Amino acid sequence: MSIRTKGRRKIIVGNKVYFWYVALDDDSPYNVLNIVSEDKCLILSCPLQTELEYVISKGRVFKTKETDGCWNRYILPFHIPDVVTPKFVEQLIDWSTEDTEAVQINGIEVPV
Repeated sequence: MSIRTKGRRKIIVGNKVYFWYVALDDDSPYNVLNIVSEDKCLILSCPLQTELEYVISKGRVFKTKETDGCWNRYILPFHIPDVVTPKFVEQLIDWSTEDTEAVQINGIEVPV
């Protein structure tokens, strides 16, 4: 099944195609940056303007490792800007696809 591309921006990072968009979350008052790889292996949601800056991994792969398929939340090691730009989207994709460790959020209440 293909990805809906209408209303989404395309970005190429490391010879892979990703689509991204910002939308209001259905269950909270937060806007969320959503990123999906063309093959749907990497699926990220990044709530914007929250106290704790983090990303939600929803795909099959995160940090070059296969995931358990559950939503996992990770603390971002960098600041989320007030305005989402392609440069920030690229930075988030690079961080999410590099082979390094990430700090998973456990036991901390997060809004999304």
